[in-house]
Amino acid sequence: PAGAADAGRGARAFVCRDREEELAEVARTIKRDPRRVTALGRTGIVFQRPLPYLYLARQVFADARIPYQALDALPLAAEPFAAAVDLIFTAIAANFTRGSLIELLRSPHFRFSHDGRAIAARDVEALDRFLVERKYLGSAPRLAELAADAASSRSRLATVLAAASAIADELSSVSQAASAPEQIAGVREFIASHERLPAAADAWYARHMRARGAVLGALDLLRDAHAAHDPEPLSIAELAGAVRRWIEGQTFAPRTGDAGLALLDARAAAYADLDEIRIVGLSEADWPERAERSIFYPQSLLAQLGWSPDQERIAAARARFQDLLRLPRRRVSLSTFTLEDDALVTASPLLDDIDAVGLPIEHAPEPTAVRVFAHEALAMEPVAATGVEGAAAEWLSLRQRRTFDDERFRGAAGPRAPVAYAVSHVERYLACPFRYFAADVLRLPEERDEESWMTPQERGQFVHDVFCEFFTQWQMRGGGAITTGNLADAMDLFGRVAEERIARLPEGDRALERTLLLGSAAAAGLAERAFAFEIEQGAAVIERLLEHELEGAFTFTGPDGPRSIQLRSKSDRIDLLDDGTLRIIDYKLGRAPKSDRSLQLPVYGACAQQALHGRHGRAWTVSRAGYVAFREKQAFCSLGKGDEGIAAALAEGEARLVTAVDAIERGEFPVRPDEPFLCTWCPYPTVCRKDYVGDE
Repeated sequence: PAGAADAGRGARAFVCRDREEELAEVARTIKRDPRRVTALGRTGIVFQRPLPYLYLARQVFADARIPYQALDALPLAAEPFAAAVDLIFTAIAANFTRGSLIELLRSPHFRFSHDGRAIAARDVEALDRFLVERKYLGSAPRLAELAADAASSRSRLATVLAAASAIADELSSVSQAASAPEQIAGVREFIASHERLPAAADAWYARHMRARGAVLGALDLLRDAHAAHDPEPLSIAELAGAVRRWIEGQTFAPRTGDAGLALLDARAAAYADLDEIRIVGLSEADWPERAERSIFYPQSLLAQLGWSPDQERIAAARARFQDLLRLPRRRVSLSTFTLEDDALVTASPLLDDIDAVGLPIEHAPEPTAVRVFAHEALAMEPVAATGVEGAAAEWLSLRQRRTFDDERFRGAAGPRAPVAYAVSHVERYLACPFRYFAADVLRLPEERDEESWMTPQERGQFVHDVFCEFFTQWQMRGGGAITTGNLADAMDLFGRVAEERIARLPEGDRALERTLLLGSAAAAGLAERAFAFEIEQGAAVIERLLEHELEGAFTFTGPDGPRSIQLRSKSDRIDLLDDGTLRIIDYKLGRAPKSDRSLQLPVYGACAQQALHGRHGRAWTVSRAGYVAFREKQAFCSLGKGDEGIAAALAEGEARLVTAVDAIERGEFPVRPDEPFLCTWCPYPTVCRKDYVGDE
């Protein structure tokens, strides 16, 4: 913040960045003066609006370890117990979707069980993964169906499914009750039967019980009001809205602290006996306090009825402000700020009245650098261990005894024994070594989004299966290369194969996948684009190898010469052409991968030349290789141009493979995405040490 001295000798207020920084500046002022005369209990902070200062004080003064006291009416809806009750209505209103159900099960305010077995956090996580895999979209009957299917396994998953189904049934009966009082009573009973109360020794016990009593009391009052005036049953939207509005209209008055710095609003401060005060939030929006306008009566009419005009209201506000300036026995200081939610803020016009009060002005000296907050003690060198205590101090002591120069803090995991590598996994290493480490070394499950349709991986496998089955049947029927002469037959066979596979899909997926494969009046399908590539190539095919497995030890040439590597891979398609060459095809639903991290085609080509040597009595070489990428403008993306381009691409791919495998076996897994935007789609964001990477 800019102190008064920074703004010139005529400054009358401290200017801070925002409201939080105003409180931080108060904490710094107190901490900078170890010989401070005024006791904390005789010092106050005065604001016009309690919020957000009461919320900000919790973190600012706790971080600075300055005791404070406050008593004000906070919104009851902001209490954690009120949020827990809201989870109940959210689950009912959402028809028990995966997200709403999991949030309810995870709430620390409730305890759920089934057949005497408590539902633990790991059970809820297993249920979450299960529902994602089953593409569960909600409804109590669907949940009951899944629970019935799993009942015979007698596993923990079956237990949590049964518990979730019972919860859905119990809450469904609440929404279907015959009257509004019965609906609210049902919610009350659900809370009572599943509530988890804190222990009496817990620090938050008293506040939780007061908030709980206020929320349950609000529910009881709403139930009685409906019983007396409107007992008709409500829809779940009406019921949830009624309860939320009722709770939002209530306030909760917890007392924070019993000694220390006093936090007061302007009205209460007028009756306080203090030695020193800091008036904060001196913005045009707050000081003077704005009058509430009537939407029914114009100001001219209200003035005739005795309402005070704006001039008198502003004069009264100026008088109250001047009284506040004279309130403390020793010192008053003022504070304003410049930003509110990234918008510029204008200082209060009341600052112009300061000189009229006639108080002597004290100019603050240049501030000295003092570490006030825990984050300052820890983030600045040298680290001040006195800034934290308890468990945090123990952790800091441990950190200070360790150094971070070791390579293991930068992705070094130690040498690893050679294994059979999947080519797609090595490509993952090239995209980001840490992602390979998380997926293939730690074998962490991916964080999947809830989707009502096929995931990209599922759709890719489905399309591969359809094309593989088509070419298998086409080859069995004696079909060779697809030409303009047999294109109609190929489309007819592909249509039959596709319809057979589409019929096995869930009903909701069929129309989309049919359009994707077979096209529509607006766009060509995947089949037409793939066959257009076949016609353009125009080479005679001796044999097609579909989903051909390439496993075993293969020799690749790296920067240091030839090297044998064990691979396990499967090529989408290898065409053996009548000129003694190979055509390697890999299908991509999206775009072709970047050439500098692409491995599949070069590696498949090198492996195929070795594995197919002698087939049909020939030695085979790769003459053509490319991706059939359906999102590209030109579906076929060649690996290189001409024989020399293909040979160079194969050699570069082999070198990339050898270099990547060498790094894997050395145990090098730094967070090093090939492109920063890849972090946006990473399935392991919660375990990634992303501070090693720049902002994407």
